[in-house]
Amino acid sequence: MVISSFKTDLEIITQKIFPSKLYLNNYKYIFKQSGVLRWFFNSTLISLISTFGVVIITLFASYSLGRLNFPGNKFLFYFTLAGIMIPLQAIMIPRYLLLRDLNLLNSYWGLIIPYMVNPMFVLIVSQFFKGIPNEFEEAARIDGAGELYILFRIMVPLAKPSLVAISVFSFVSTWNDFLWPLIVMTDQKMYTLPVGLATFYGSYSMKYGVTMAGNVIAALPIFIFFMIFQEQLIQGLTVGGLKE
Repeated sequence: MVISSFKTDLEIITQKIFPSKLYLNNYKYIFKQSGVLRWFFNSTLISLISTFGVVIITLFASYSLGRLNFPGNKFLFYFTLAGIMIPLQAIMIPRYLLLRDLNLLNSYWGLIIPYMVNPMFVLIVSQFFKGIPNEFEEAARIDGAGELYILFRIMVPLAKPSLVAISVFSFVSTWNDFLWPLIVMTDQKMYTLPVGLATFYGSYSMKYGVTMAGNVIAALPIFIFFMIFQEQLIQGLTVGGLKE
């Protein structure tokens, strides 16, 4: 894809392995003829804010379900996990109507708020919390530490790999999501990068080099993000074993 983005359309059609020279017009064309910079900004803003929100919400929910003992704990845990079995298509219309009644359609918050809750992330982090030895928590309680102190000063540092893992998953899934932004956003200036590029390709479907250039622009942040956090991502998925 990267190599093809520097080819002419003729070189792509003839399946030439390498371009005869670096053809930069594909990138020049997409930056001049589309709103790719605005779409890129929209995707970045929505992905970063929603990732921050999902980490905060998941942190409190996972600590409550994974470390605190209270009546109904297991019921709430399995009730939360039931959300994993509900596909987006099943709640798409009710969610849309709810956002319409809240006047959040065609706005950043209309995309950010639904992304901030994910039952799968609660499962990952809560199971990680369950794998932390109780001695850390008991020692802190003996010293008079409260719940918030234990959470942020003891549990969060220990659970950092799992939090990084869900951050990467959240950022990548939000960045790549196409269906929900397509439903919520009607103004072209509010499009995210996948939706904007898809509509742009619809008008220029025969420009293969431009299509490859747009795909490189969309994939590059994800590639960089994963390369930076790949070690923490793998650790977060392997260190904390699933426990009943």
